[in-house]
Amino acid sequence: MLRKLLPFCVFLFFGTTNISAQQIGDFSFSALPQDFQLYPRKSTNEATISIVGKSTKNTYSDIGFFLLRNGKLAAQSKQKLTFSGNSAPFTQKFQIKAELAEYGVEVYAYTGKDSTKITSRTNLVAGDVYFVTGQSNAWTGGIDETVYMKEWVRSFGLVQPPNNYGPYNKADTLWSVPNDVSTKQVNRIGPFAAEMARLIIESENIPIAMINSGAGGSYIDFHLQLDGKIDGNIDGGNIMYYKALKSGVLNDVKGIIYRQGENETAEKDAALLWSGKLNQLLAKYKQFFPSVQYVFAPQLNVYEFTCSEASKLRETVRQLHTSNPYVKSFATVGTVGFDRLHYSIKGYQQTALEQFRLISKYIYKKTYSPQIESPNIKRAYFESEQTRNKLFLEFDEGQEISITQDTTIIDNQGNRVTRKLAKNFFWDSINMGSFEPYIKSIEATENKVVITFTQDYLGNVIGYLPDYNRDFIGGKSEFAFQGPFIKNKLGMRAFAFSAFPVISLDKLNFDFNCTPNPSTDQVELSWENPANGELEIYDMAGKMVYRNALTKAKYLAINTSTWISANYFVSFKSNTGRTYSKRLVVLH
Repeated sequence: MLRKLLPFCVFLFFGTTNISAQQIGDFSFSALPQDFQLYPRKSTNEATISIVGKSTKNTYSDIGFFLLRNGKLAAQSKQKLTFSGNSAPFTQKFQIKAELAEYGVEVYAYTGKDSTKITSRTNLVAGDVYFVTGQSNAWTGGIDETVYMKEWVRSFGLVQPPNNYGPYNKADTLWSVPNDVSTKQVNRIGPFAAEMARLIIESENIPIAMINSGAGGSYIDFHLQLDGKIDGNIDGGNIMYYKALKSGVLNDVKGIIYRQGENETAEKDAALLWSGKLNQLLAKYKQFFPSVQYVFAPQLNVYEFTCSEASKLRETVRQLHTSNPYVKSFATVGTVGFDRLHYSIKGYQQTALEQFRLISKYIYKKTYSPQIESPNIKRAYFESEQTRNKLFLEFDEGQEISITQDTTIIDNQGNRVTRKLAKNFFWDSINMGSFEPYIKSIEATENKVVITFTQDYLGNVIGYLPDYNRDFIGGKSEFAFQGPFIKNKLGMRAFAFSAFPVISLDKLNFDFNCTPNPSTDQVELSWENPANGELEIYDMAGKMVYRNALTKAKYLAINTSTWISANYFVSFKSNTGRTYSKRLVVLH
């Protein structure tokens, strides 16, 4: 069923106010499928193919429509042409399932029993749509036999050489199977997007459209050119918006994968502004792509560009992943085949797998182990002010952390370069001042990393992974940053972080609120900080009426309906040794 692309474009605008009709013989079509088109599926797991037009000459009596599934007739319809002058309108809709099957349509005109084939379209599918954008790592990469180029992945819009900038060619209306060398890669999406498509296709058993609007070497300002104005020249983020409108998928895009920021890691002034601009871009995505459920923004790698503010870009993404439910991320450090800026095909395929698992979890609601997520720091603490030589880094619940103490890198001269994990921890706000001279040992246990210092650390922040690859010495010893890294059981590398606050548990306030007071049937206790310790309640005679060992408690409800009306004494002793108490009145 898979055919080569037709050598001409169909001039058809979907979802816009400017409709250019296509004239075929005596018929003018304002809606007609293109070969290889993907129709976004709805909640019914179906999509609608529309054929709308008119006969422009009083030549035929009827018009017939045929729907084919994998080359076999699936549905048909015949309509009487009712003319007003020399014009007779017609409309036909077919429903197709989102499945690994190809559909086709044929249109015939009739004069009595005689028929003439007007047009046909093939390789039509229904499925889900994603946009990939950013700079070169979003769309570049080698193409070989391992890169998915089969019929179930589709894309829309030509790549504009050399790096896919505008002004965009508005006449571009091409749906295709991307990366196909037989078409000279006119619709290249690269191995990253192609591998994501393959994994979703195999998991969900539906075709996938990956529409790529990345531009090599683009700054975030390029993508911020998104205001929905497409009447004149189109550039920046408006290219992606225009493709979504023109392909008819605007209201059905599931997610946007945004890989960008490498340029800003090379320039201090640009790096300082990137965080605010990223938040502006996210707001624009919400406005102009309302169906998007998530923006997936992988955290940047560690590059060699001498920019002391580069760590702030990584911290921005980590914080968005932590606090903004619209953004999901993972760490790209440690991806195989890293050449200091781009990756091998295997590296892009690895990144695609790690991205796919998040798409599968958050969009398709599949159940996964916590290990598919990059470990994300939640707390950094000393157990007490008397033990400030032993620092605990606590990551997400359920993570199983492992560490490598050192790693050996071969530089461009063939020399062995050894880096220690201790060198990747920092006491300043930009991840420049390394703890390495002051670290005695580093251990991993469950979801924690424990750092023992040679002396007390009196500071109040910690960072992980350097601002840039400070071991890179241009000209002589050149090599990509390769860690070592904090990882989890599945090999996902931990998020880099900067200026993360360090606390002492014995200085935390574990006082609690006790409401309602007086209580009738139930009393509710709440803590500002997650509380670990023993909760006990006594009556005024000293008899214990309630006891509970709490772990990371923020809220607790206690049934008091069977207690006698009286005064009670509520005591909470935290694991730090401090005791907090309240008087509780129970009235019935």
